[in-house]
Amino acid sequence: MDLIIFIICSILVIFIYTSNFSKVFYLKKLSLPLLLIFFIILLILFSDTAVESARSGLNLWLNIVFPSLFPFFVVSDILGSTGFVRAIGILLEPVMRPLFNVPGCGSFALAMGITSGYPVGARITASLKAENLIKKSEAERLLAFTNNSGPLFIAGAVATGMLQRPDLGVFLLASHILASITVGILFGLCRKPDNSKNNVSAWNALKRFKSELAKAGKTSLSSLGSVLRNAINNSIMTILAIGGFIILFSVIINMLLKTGFIGAASNLAALVFSPFGANSDVFPGIVSGFFEITTGASIACKTEALPLEAQLTAVSLIIGWGGLSVHFQVLSIVSSSGISIKPYLLGKLLHGIISAIYTYIGIKTTGLLHMSKPAFSQLVPAQGPEWKIIFIQSIQCLIVTAFILAICTFISILIMVISPRRN
Repeated sequence: MDLIIFIICSILVIFIYTSNFSKVFYLKKLSLPLLLIFFIILLILFSDTAVESARSGLNLWLNIVFPSLFPFFVVSDILGSTGFVRAIGILLEPVMRPLFNVPGCGSFALAMGITSGYPVGARITASLKAENLIKKSEAERLLAFTNNSGPLFIAGAVATGMLQRPDLGVFLLASHILASITVGILFGLCRKPDNSKNNVSAWNALKRFKSELAKAGKTSLSSLGSVLRNAINNSIMTILAIGGFIILFSVIINMLLKTGFIGAASNLAALVFSPFGANSDVFPGIVSGFFEITTGASIACKTEALPLEAQLTAVSLIIGWGGLSVHFQVLSIVSSSGISIKPYLLGKLLHGIISAIYTYIGIKTTGLLHMSKPAFSQLVPAQGPEWKIIFIQSIQCLIVTAFILAICTFISILIMVISPRRN
């Protein structure tokens, strides 16, 4: 630790000695190279930690992330290529536009984002923007609340694996989904509703739906093979990029823990918020979760000094925020689409705060923590996660997604049929 402090001080002294303070402009240019040099020095000094954390990130990606997300990537790419998403969007316009002020095709990103996990919602939103199904402002609002953590991570990894309380999985997932919907409604209220597409009669909408569905059904076997090949290629490239970010941030977060940066930042946060009644033991997990969701959630769940309600509230905040690791994955996905990342970051910050509030209110009003027997203990296998189990659960979540879209479509058709016909 003393050696690291000496290195940091040496770099700062050299920088101050060689810099001209009248040229503050160069400070921004030199900050990134200095950080990279410092990171390389840490890799040399803590090579064992770097190798072990990289191996841990690789195992996480290969055994959990890959089987969890790959089916969603492939299916979403195929549905987008066949025009099915456009057809569903026509029917779900009366549901999505009043609630979230986005087109009906945004329902596909919402359903897939809720049932899959980071960063499926971002990838689908970028695809909708690339296909000109949504505007830039609509894509930014949609991205802010559809890129969410999935039930496999919340119920399996957090509730069962970290907290050893499978019965809390549904509760945490419900808080997460409600917070996502709340953020979507808040963002929808920030812009004037676009009613230009709502002046079409219900029966014309049904005709348009049938027409688009007929176009989607005309895909030949040869073109279907091309669509499937492109979907698999695109999905593999995306998931390889995600794996790179997971491994990199696994090394970064472990370096920050090793050097004591997380501890120092936690002590500073405790110094600021403790006068307001905050528990100082909660900040190591939150600070770690700011960078990486899995590490932060694990630290928060394993802090024995924290009561269970504080652990759950902190975990909800971390899951809602997602971590810089996820946000850089999102940035890599949407950077070529022209979508600004700023509304997304604001939405994730609100998501984390609102999810923590919902969790705390739910704990105080339901008395869930006092249940003696887990109600959903049989939903998640007791053994550790295996590739086959995770893949099967991912397929099950895809089926749930289709069921959600079917229910929303049915409700939308009822609204169209019941509504009066317009001339």
